[in-house]
Amino acid sequence: MIGRRACWGLGGLVMAMAGCGPAPAPQAADKPRAEAAAQATGAPGTAGAAGPSSTGGASSAAGGVKADEATKPAPPPESAFTPVAQIPEDLEIRLHPVEGALLVSTPNLTVVEGEQTNVATAVGVLKDGKIDFPERLRVPGWMVTVSGVHGRYPDQLDLIATGTTGRTGVAEHYALGAKGWDQRVGDAGQWFTGVARMGSSLVGLTGPTMIGRSRFVTLRGPRVGLTITPAPRKGECRGFDAEAASRYSEAEVRPEAFGATRDGTALSYGRNCNGDNAVEVWKPGEKRSTILPVPAPSEEQTTDEVRTLILPGPGDGEAWIVDRGVLRYQGGEAKKIDPPAKGARVLTASAAPDGTLWALTDDALFTRKGDAWEQAPLPDGVKARDVAVGSDGAVWVAAGGAILKHGGASEAAGAAPGTIQLQKGPPPKPRENRTLPRPGGPKCPQNLVVLYTFSKTAPDDYDFPLTRKALKGRTEFSPARFVVTRDMGQRFLAAFVPTWDLAKKLEERIKTDVRGSTPQIVCATPEVVRELKLDLKTGEVAK
Repeated sequence: MIGRRACWGLGGLVMAMAGCGPAPAPQAADKPRAEAAAQATGAPGTAGAAGPSSTGGASSAAGGVKADEATKPAPPPESAFTPVAQIPEDLEIRLHPVEGALLVSTPNLTVVEGEQTNVATAVGVLKDGKIDFPERLRVPGWMVTVSGVHGRYPDQLDLIATGTTGRTGVAEHYALGAKGWDQRVGDAGQWFTGVARMGSSLVGLTGPTMIGRSRFVTLRGPRVGLTITPAPRKGECRGFDAEAASRYSEAEVRPEAFGATRDGTALSYGRNCNGDNAVEVWKPGEKRSTILPVPAPSEEQTTDEVRTLILPGPGDGEAWIVDRGVLRYQGGEAKKIDPPAKGARVLTASAAPDGTLWALTDDALFTRKGDAWEQAPLPDGVKARDVAVGSDGAVWVAAGGAILKHGGASEAAGAAPGTIQLQKGPPPKPRENRTLPRPGGPKCPQNLVVLYTFSKTAPDDYDFPLTRKALKGRTEFSPARFVVTRDMGQRFLAAFVPTWDLAKKLEERIKTDVRGSTPQIVCATPEVVRELKLDLKTGEVAK
């Protein structure tokens, strides 16, 4: 997701950062006085907002609280989270609790090598109140985004990430060796949608950043052979294999998140060929799957800053499906649950060993174990940037320029009291988040047909003669808006189209008339760098 998606604009065309999430911030609050709150409300032993006094005269006579003071709201509830380490303000941090340590990852660690200054992706470890970034844990490659780290520190770790070739994303798996990370998988055009523990094996599922086949990858342990259901041969989910020059069926459910329940049931969540939400389910011991339609977790269409995840639920056969909203998979079906607060969207989440869900929204942190949400207060004035729960039940939060901790079997060595300065107010504005685009469909608010990928040597004013030839005389495409877009330094010729039917017709026209082309319809609104005004009657560029 990991999930949704490693985070992107036109996103997956360049790479899918399975998990890039938002970057909000924390701050310490004074302890609320339960006695004072109780006295103000007239309810012994309770804290809350004080109501109007109905015994003002008696209170005054007894020298009690004045009426105007009694109406003041109670102090905010005390937070159970404790700051344990400071975070450098300029680092974008993601949390990765593993056995034996809390690890963090950042895509923007500045390192000096000789006279050269570079920005590197690195993994750090919490130790004695500080985050240490040893050179051994620096991730090789360029513009790599870490989705997850799994295993035991310091001798048995697997790292899942998305890199880039400059043109497309790369699904990457590394295992930690004596000298650093050893790459085991590097699939161009793919990204890891998630990782699941299945028996003694660690299994990942890759999906295409734009086109390609999904596949299971056994990262550690005995190979797990599961079969992905292909789309119907006559359906809309058809890909084009340029090397074999043939069409093939993509997955019936194009994966956006992958995970497993406690009993080993594997789940892949995404969209089917019609653009509807669906989940593919592999029960323990079964290689073939069943596909279930599921409701949309949220009515919101945007995916920026949001991770799509599948997390173990409270029961053996249960799971949480997180995609802006939350579904609860239970008893072979998935049901939508109410959001943590009215209108709130879930940015990311993590599940405790007992299945308790910790969910981060734009404004607050919430927890849910049974049938109700509860807000988990953070130190006053801070907003969370990430949340993750370890195998010992410790809940870790990145907020306010610090790492906060609550619970857990063992206490991490924190910084000396008073040395951590929590940042009040809004967090630093995060860098641009990039979200892997969803496949286009009838329900997409803006379908984009990606027609052509620029080569690195193509001039800025390239006018696409083959595409113009294919569209000459095709005035039915006049409602389309042809543009040059840019994403992560890569340029594309694309067309915004007003309807799904017109998008499909344009895709098919280019596939048929421009040999070797692989246009794709995605649901995205990328940066536009140039308008291409085509006269469809003549096939020329309008002046």
